[in-house]
Amino acid sequence: MVVDLPLTNTGTEGETELRYRRLQTLPEQIAEQVSHAIMRGDYGPGDPVKEQDLANLFQVSRGPIREALRILEKEGVVRIVPNRGARVTSLSIQEVQDIFEIRAALSQLAAEHLCSSQDEKLRQGFVEQARAIVEVAEDPDALNDYVNRSYSLSTMLSNSSSNRRLADMMQSLARQTIRYSLLGLRRPERRRESAAIWQRVAQAVSDRDTAQASRLILQLINDSKNAAVAELEEDAARGS
Repeated sequence: MVVDLPLTNTGTEGETELRYRRLQTLPEQIAEQVSHAIMRGDYGPGDPVKEQDLANLFQVSRGPIREALRILEKEGVVRIVPNRGARVTSLSIQEVQDIFEIRAALSQLAAEHLCSSQDEKLRQGFVEQARAIVEVAEDPDALNDYVNRSYSLSTMLSNSSSNRRLADMMQSLARQTIRYSLLGLRRPERRRESAAIWQRVAQAVSDRDTAQASRLILQLINDSKNAAVAELEEDAARGS
């Protein structure tokens, strides 16, 4: 299994790739990469996530792996069963409603911080990324690429604030919701709708219009939540 994290790119030829990763510790980095492996489908609901396999993959001892799995358990991504190890949790409607409600509130605050940020490189990088995502949305086979780019935009949004607690909470929520985002964005028309809102967010950030940016971020996240719930309900109906 090859695991890698999404990278952000300015979308302008010749410019240096922008990377907005705040992960400081080795367990956090491992947790991030395992989360993306789950998102890609390398692990399905109920699948075991074996400590030794991850230790071999990342070439580390099992100590950092255990800590990474505890991070993912706290975020609801895996469940650790005594004497049986960690297993990927199943998706649930109640969880998506709970997590997205919290994420929406924090993301609105982060959008306001980004609009007022004095870090012009960060603001401009976000604007360019948000505008570039439209091209990916037009490719019906680019689901993973689109979700990765959307995740990168969320990371840039969280890192725009000098409030590190806010940034850390948003990064955790992004990992918790990424599987639901993948589910809610699996239809091409949904990705096009999402990209259109990201474009409008970019314009609001460029104009430093905090009220508009906050309103659009709320719409973006609520749309994603509602789409994920609809997909879960449809999957449940087919399975009944």
